[in-house]
Amino acid sequence: MKYLIVALLISINVFALSENKIESFMNTNINKVVQILKSGKENNVSKEKLSKEIFKIFDPVFDYKLMARLSLGSRVWRTLSQRQQKRFTTLFTNRLKKSYKNKLNMYNGQKITVKGIKKVRSNRIHLLSELKGKKEKYDIVYKFYESNDKQWYIYDVSVLGVSIIQTYRSQFSDELKKMSFDKLLKKLNKQS
Repeated sequence: MKYLIVALLISINVFALSENKIESFMNTNINKVVQILKSGKENNVSKEKLSKEIFKIFDPVFDYKLMARLSLGSRVWRTLSQRQQKRFTTLFTNRLKKSYKNKLNMYNGQKITVKGIKKVRSNRIHLLSELKGKKEKYDIVYKFYESNDKQWYIYDVSVLGVSIIQTYRSQFSDELKKMSFDKLLKKLNKQS
């Protein structure tokens, strides 16, 4: 029993990202993802397998629950039962991952460079990066927040100044004007 408790305590905090490690963590893991994509393209690996490898790297640093809450807005989120919040978080995460997986074919040798971090508030950091192809160049900003346990997690990503969370919030807001929350859940479930 004692060993089980020790194992559980160790496994709870397997992933911990402190402020001074954000840039190196992201740089290392973005490079891993680029290698996975290159290798996948060369070896004709399925999008499903590629996405699983990529999510294994980045899942620990994304706060999907916060992202789900922000995508609905706090006013809507507060009206939901815990069951609805949990279900929405699961469906939102699936939708986000499916969208990413569907874009994997767009990778065509582009390079991603980490350009540094910018502290925007005491508990908010933006990691600035750039996706560069032969002709195009896109700014990507990974937005981190410091949690109560003093670790840092991604709560949003902006591409060309467009926030993923704001885009989803706009979509969900429009849909909730036309349908109930439970119908939105059913719609998201069908899309999963």
